[in-house]
Amino acid sequence: MHKRPLIAVATLLGVLVGPLASAAFAGGTGDGWTDGNGVGANVSSPGGPATVDTSTNNSYSAPVCSYEPLNAEESATADRMAVSGWGPPKGAGQGVWYWKICVDATGMSSAIIVWGNAPAAVSTSALARRALGYTPMPPPGMGMSPPANREQLVNLTTFLWLDQAQWGAVSASASAGGVTVVTTAVPERVVWDMGDGESVTCDGPGVPYDPSKSDADQPDPCRFVYRHSSAGRPNSTFTVTATVSWHVSWVATGAPAGPPAAGNLGVVTRSSSVAVRVAEAEATNTDGQ
Repeated sequence: MHKRPLIAVATLLGVLVGPLASAAFAGGTGDGWTDGNGVGANVSSPGGPATVDTSTNNSYSAPVCSYEPLNAEESATADRMAVSGWGPPKGAGQGVWYWKICVDATGMSSAIIVWGNAPAAVSTSALARRALGYTPMPPPGMGMSPPANREQLVNLTTFLWLDQAQWGAVSASASAGGVTVVTTAVPERVVWDMGDGESVTCDGPGVPYDPSKSDADQPDPCRFVYRHSSAGRPNSTFTVTATVSWHVSWVATGAPAGPPAAGNLGVVTRSSSVAVRVAEAEATNTDGQ
């Protein structure tokens, strides 16, 4: 996990506290948190907002450090060493011994034992909101026929669809204090605001236009007919906006009794827009005049 870990107190702890040193080389207990990517904290406020622990004051990239609580046996040994003066001092009041494991920009690891506040209770709902920020719900990819860069025609059908690769459930997770929350977002519908005061609601992404078929045979149920042109509007265009509604739920694992283990974050929307010009269809003169 870490390249060439260095134990800052190796001379003392490597000989006298074998169990403590071995935990650092193994990457710790796995019950801690990180101040690098995603959810994190510094040692003074476990479970708090993500921070970067800078242990140096130079201009180089600061190391990314994680804090992992010692187990009962390791903590007891750290207590004895603190009393004897052979280990780091124990702070006053309630607290916990942690492994502070740092990785610098070169991949070099170092680990020391520190005393810090006891971890705060993990809020599963707060973790769910954090995971929501990582959930990949991009702005929808819009498709139209005629295409948006060509004129739409009054009283003729405009076919509408979205990138079908974006239409499916997506998930993300966030972790802290041994608790992991996974959010799942499912697209439910898309509303096309056609820019002229009208809108179309479709239950799915629609189907790309098939030029081998007539308009009457197109399978796409998502379509619209403009009844007047965009002349007189700013830039002589309508702004078409597609808004997808995603329903987001979450499930927690590793949470102690008390905090909810599942929940609902409601509906989240993502939108894309494009300007289109709508023209009157020119009539064809068939009487020979």
